[in-house]
Amino acid sequence: MRKLAVGWFDNKPFIDTVKPYASRVKEVFFAWPGVVASRPMDDWTPERRERIVSDLAWARENGIELDTIFNASCYGDIAMTETLADLVTEKLREMDSEGLFPEHLTTTSPFIATVVRQRFPSVKIRWSINMEISARGALEYVTDLFDSFYAGRDKHRRLEYVKEMSAWAREHGKEMGMQANPGCLKNCPFHHFHNNLHGHNRIGQSAAAAKFNFTNFLCRTNYERGRYEDFLRSIWIRPEDLPRYEPYVSVVKLATRRHPNPDKIIAAYAGCSYDGDLAEIMDPFYRFPMVIDNKALGESKLWPKIRDAEDTSGPEMDHLARELLAEVSRERGAGAEDMGGCFRGFFKG
Repeated sequence: MRKLAVGWFDNKPFIDTVKPYASRVKEVFFAWPGVVASRPMDDWTPERRERIVSDLAWARENGIELDTIFNASCYGDIAMTETLADLVTEKLREMDSEGLFPEHLTTTSPFIATVVRQRFPSVKIRWSINMEISARGALEYVTDLFDSFYAGRDKHRRLEYVKEMSAWAREHGKEMGMQANPGCLKNCPFHHFHNNLHGHNRIGQSAAAAKFNFTNFLCRTNYERGRYEDFLRSIWIRPEDLPRYEPYVSVVKLATRRHPNPDKIIAAYAGCSYDGDLAEIMDPFYRFPMVIDNKALGESKLWPKIRDAEDTSGPEMDHLARELLAEVSRERGAGAEDMGGCFRGFFKG
C-alpha cells in the first residue's frame, strides 16, 4: 500500500533510489527553488533546478503525488503581507508551468494557508508537523484552513493516541499523517527556537553562537553529556513497528532531504525491516560511541514498556531506559567518526 512520503534529495540519484520502492511511495515533498523551508538549502544552480524538475516529473509520471512545502516557522517582516502572498502565488505558478502543480501544500503559516485557499482552492492544505498540533481541540478551531495534518510527534508513539486523532480526522473529513524517523528529543524545549532560525541564516548564526559555546541542537549537547538512553525514549518509530500505525494514517513522512543515506531510510520503512544501527536512519543522523542494534531492540521485552509509555520521564523510566540501552547496544570500535564530526557534516557546522 502506498503510504510513504519521501523528501526530495539530490545527494544520491533520486529516481534510482526511489524507483525500487515506488509501489510504497505515495508522495514526494519538496521546497521549490526560492522558497525558505525548515532546513538549510544548497544554492539553486541551473543544474540543480533542472534535477528537481526532472525528478518530480518522474514522480508524477509514476502516480506519486507532489507536496510542496512552505514550512519555515518564520517569514520575518513579510509574514502577513502581499509580498509573501505574491511570492507563494509566483512559486505555485512556476510549478504549474513545468507541469508540476502540486496536489498538496504543507505549511506552518495560517496566512499562507488562507492565501492558497483563496487563490488555489484545488490544492489540499496540510498543517506542517512543525506546528506541533497534538490535540483535537486545537484542530477544531481551524477546520476551514486545512485538509490534513500530522500527528503530534511527542505523542505519536502511543498507538492509542494515533487511533484517537485518526478517528477525529475521519469524523471531520480530514486526513492525518505521521513522521517516521524524527531524531529529536521528546518534548525538546529548543524546538521552536531551532525551527525559527531557519528563516534567519541558521548556519551563519550557528558559527557566531559557537563563540559563546552555544548550539541550538540540544540533542547534540544532551548526548555529549552521555545521556544516550534518551535516544531510546525519543519520538522515532521503528521500521518494524510501522504496520501498527499505518492503518490509521494517510501518509508516513520520511525525513530524507538532507540525510547522508536516504536509500537506507527508504528501504527500511518501505520494507518495514532494518538490520543495522537504528540511530543512523534518524534525522538528525547520529553516530554514537555505541551501535543501537535494531534487531536486538525488537527482541527486547523492555522495548514495549518504553515505546508505549505515556510518560517516559522520572527515576523509574530513567533506570528502564539505561537498562534497555545496555541490552541493545554494542561498542562501535576504534576508527569510527565521532558524533561531533557527524553533526558537523550533517548540519554544515
